[in-house]
Amino acid sequence: MITDPGTPADEELAREAQSGSLECFEELVRRYETRLYRFLARLCRNDADGADLTQETLVTAYTKLGSYDPSQSFATWLFIIARRKCIDHLRTQRPVDEKALPESMDEDSPAELAARRDEQSDLWQRARAVLSEVQFQAVWLKYVEELNVAEIANVLRRTQTHVKVILFRARTALAAAMDVPPGEKRPLAKAAMPGTPASSRSTFNLGKTE
Repeated sequence: MITDPGTPADEELAREAQSGSLECFEELVRRYETRLYRFLARLCRNDADGADLTQETLVTAYTKLGSYDPSQSFATWLFIIARRKCIDHLRTQRPVDEKALPESMDEDSPAELAARRDEQSDLWQRARAVLSEVQFQAVWLKYVEELNVAEIANVLRRTQTHVKVILFRARTALAAAMDVPPGEKRPLAKAAMPGTPASSRSTFNLGKTE
């Protein structure tokens, strides 16, 4: 993610937060709370669960900040925590439906295409319907969070080659679902992201650690 040269990098803020700066961690919360919510709400397919897991992710990040290595990407570290929270949540909610878990999805078998033609107006909604869990996660991390292949591989616990294959198959599946002619690209962009309900913003409380 490109940042303003005049603003501290995430990693610098995290280093200061490790030294006890609550203000620096609160700035990281401000930068990532909405992004985490969008990611988790889409994975869980539930806004309320997404908001709860966002708070759990931020609390866990705060309590485990000492284990973070500032020489590594802070975004990657944070999204690894978020994804683990989602996996644990899905296991609790649907313990017998292992295929619903991100780590268990088959990249070769996209989910059933959305039935209604008018859903094509929402590219991310269509992506959620067409792609497998891991494909959707990879595409979201690349086109919304702008992580590179190496960072996505760390979050998904896959090899970089595997991530490239996942992204290729996801783009192919989306192009087919959207009736995009071969060779023509339809980018996944931030403009297509859903808005974040005001109630989910600025709610992180460092005093709540349970």
